Amino acid sequence: MSAPAPGTLVLLRHGQSVYNAENRFTGLLDVDLSDHGVREAERAGSELAAACAQDPTLVPHRVLTSPLVRASATAAIVASRLPGPPPLVPEWRLVERHYGAFTDDLRESVRAEFGETAYWEYRRSFDHRPPPVEEGSEAAARVADTFSRLPDAARVGMRRDTESLADVVDRLAPLWSTVREALDRGENLLVVAHGNSLRAFVMLVDRLTAPEVQVLNVPTGLPLVYRFERHVPDDAAHPGRDPHPGAQRDAQAAGAHLVPVRRGGLYLDADRAAVELADLERRGGT
Repeated sequence: MSAPAPGTLVLLRHGQSVYNAENRFTGLLDVDLSDHGVREAERAGSELAAACAQDPTLVPHRVLTSPLVRASATAAIVASRLPGPPPLVPEWRLVERHYGAFTDDLRESVRAEFGETAYWEYRRSFDHRPPPVEEGSEAAARVADTFSRLPDAARVGMRRDTESLADVVDRLAPLWSTVREALDRGENLLVVAHGNSLRAFVMLVDRLTAPEVQVLNVPTGLPLVYRFERHVPDDAAHPGRDPHPGAQRDAQAAGAHLVPVRRGGLYLDADRAAVELADLERRGGT
């Protein structure tokens, strides 16, 4: 029996949160969607539903979502509009980057305090961590509250003080391995998460370099579609001593790995994505 066609992956950043609207560092704080964010989620659900009606390979079997409410609420709104609807599966590894001492601060306040160079290092570098969250602060208490509601595995597997984007990539790597196996089985998945956790996830999917991910932006509420093909390394494509065609196909399947058909994927609404990405870049990025 031949292997099934690889599944389709759709990535979605949650709708605008109340802290996005205020230009604050949110990180692990659990904040609600803004009214605009709710509308973004509704529009994303309608767009994806319309696309699914035209192309059944877009219909997700499952929705993997960060358990933080701005993502899980977005996931629920979108899923309610899709065929099924598909079940929601919380995945703690998808939570947003922990911004340490910057948590709950206005971005412009951090910029003024730390200066232009340090500000951009903290925001956009790959392996630079913000200062640790201050023990006893209100932000620390709110972050601790978030941790208290995450699974034990999260409390063991995540840094409790602050994170770089590299740290987020490390915690997402096991999830990407699981997602890749599901896609290889032909399962379609929708992943709903946050700006930085999706930047980290895309780094794994597209095998981006650190300089490439530093300039990557992810707009809110715009479904991004990845389709995959199986790439067979040269040594798997030539099994050697066994000339039987069936044996060669088995060897190719065993050695194949999934790669995106198009690096970077395709937004369902490419024109609106271009406008939103340009605006994000103007404002300093995700």
